[in-house]
Parts: sequence; C-alpha cells; structure tokens
Amino acid sequence: MSPIPTRWKTTLEEQLEDATRRLQLATSYLEQSEGGRALQAAYPAVVAAATVRVWLDNPPWTRPLPASDLQRRARESFPSMFAAIASLDLKDVLNSPWQPDAVRPYLREAQAFVSETRQKYDAWVSQG
Repeated sequence: MSPIPTRWKTTLEEQLEDATRRLQLATSYLEQSEGGRALQAAYPAVVAAATVRVWLDNPPWTRPLPASDLQRRARESFPSMFAAIASLDLKDVLNSPWQPDAVRPYLREAQAFVSETRQKYDAWVSQG
C-alpha cells in the first residue's frame, strides 16, 4: 500500500465531501416529497464513492486506469439497487417520477455506501 500523495488525498476527500453534500440534498428533497429529485441527487453521490473505492484498490498515483476501465470498475462496485439502475437507461430512470417512499431504500443504501467508503478511506490514510 503506497502513501497517498497530497494532491490525490485532496481529490479523494473532495469526492467524499461532495458525496456527503449530495446525500444531504437528497434527504432535503425527500423531506419535501420530491422523490425523483432525491434520487437524482443520490446517484452522483454513489458514483463519487464508487470512484474513491476504485482509486483505493487501484491507486491512480502509481498507475492510472484508462477512463473506460475506471468507469466500468466504479459501476461494478455500486451497491445493489444502484447497480440495477445503472444497467437501465439512466436518463429515463432519473427523470421518471418517483414516489418518496420508493426512494427511501435507495437513499439508505447510498448513505451506507458513502459511509462505508469514508471508513475505508480513513483506514487507508491512517495506515499510510
């Protein structure tokens, strides 16, 4: 395990902070009974956390992955409900009307995924 260079550490932290902000926004939308907007906010949070996971497994400061490989690996690391969404036409799914109760399990899954990713990142940093 190689130490994370400062530039990459900042990038990883920014990705996780962005994911957290997006989940807070998603929660706010859900509280306003805007299920579709909540899902639209949660999806990029999952993408950000998945990207961090890929980078932790394949440090780009040692050997960068091609963009297509990074995207594929990020999608492969999605939690189950978001993996199902990613296999569909995202534009249609994210722009469809969603009832708040239907989105709640997705939001819980996204929150857990981002939290687990933060824990993995923190563990990595504390070791290096």
